[in-house]
Amino acid sequence: MATSTIVESQTGGLESGLRRALKAIFDYVLKNLRFGRPGATEPSENFQANFVEGTTHSVAGTEFTVVHGRESAPYLAIPVLDLQTVGSRVVPLEVTKAADARRLYLKSTIASAAFTLYVEG
Repeated sequence: MATSTIVESQTGGLESGLRRALKAIFDYVLKNLRFGRPGATEPSENFQANFVEGTTHSVAGTEFTVVHGRESAPYLAIPVLDLQTVGSRVVPLEVTKAADARRLYLKSTIASAAFTLYVEG
């Protein structure tokens, strides 16, 4: 976990009021970083990412695509459980092709299952 120790060590030569203000800002930012609430193509609150909702193909093991809403090809997708949605579940997904600037390429062993991903890139 990041701490404000680095701020203290790097601002030692500054006037004490400015040093305190910078430490308070850093502490505030660290304590308030959030992914945000899942929702279709909703941006993350503090990170270069967004949420993507999708449904697996109606035939298990068949490739399907999901539009990710990013400006370039993402490099990471993390399954998300929306704790406000009863029945929300993590669905097994497999990448079938590298993501491009528009879509994710996936398949699943479960047919017609809704899922949410946190996509970064």
